[in-house]
Amino acid sequence: MRKTLTLIFMIVCLTVALVGCGGDPEVTETTIEVRKNGSVIHTIVEEFSEEYYDLEELMSVIQESCDAYNDSAGRKAVSVGDVEVTDGVLTAVMTYASVSDYASFNGQALFAGSIRDAYNAGYTLDVTLQSAREGEDSIAREDLLNMGEQNLVIIREAVAVRMWGKARYYTQDVEPGKDARTVRVTDPDTLSYIVFD
Repeated sequence: MRKTLTLIFMIVCLTVALVGCGGDPEVTETTIEVRKNGSVIHTIVEEFSEEYYDLEELMSVIQESCDAYNDSAGRKAVSVGDVEVTDGVLTAVMTYASVSDYASFNGQALFAGSIRDAYNAGYTLDVTLQSAREGEDSIAREDLLNMGEQNLVIIREAVAVRMWGKARYYTQDVEPGKDARTVRVTDPDTLSYIVFD
């Protein structure tokens, strides 16, 4: 499945300029929105030249990938929403039934749940997190473990992440986003941690 997605996005453009909106037209970067019900909305916006690529062909490849994943999952776990090209920019919205469906379909690490659930799932939580509020102290593993029911996103992907609550703490490779519920992950190679309300 990961190879299929890689192929899809290689077809879209040679030089990827990722931007996204998560269903919000004012967002200007790729966004993964983790919802309280466990679903994930992934909006991708990329440069797209119809001179080189065919939108219908791309849609067909994306839909085939979704259908294959859904068939193997035995349920409708991934769906394609709006796909359009405006001023040379392709916008595609994909919905995943769960965080694990997003992770499996895209071959990316993604966790959303309580800190306790993350620890029980095998994440060591051996990280130092900086406060989202200027002037507040950073926290480490012991502090995290004491915040057991607090919400946590763990991701390995350079992308904006929107949560259902305000960001409180995050690792150094995470920057504030356009509002308190959105952050930007800058390092695609390490696990990034985001604690939120």
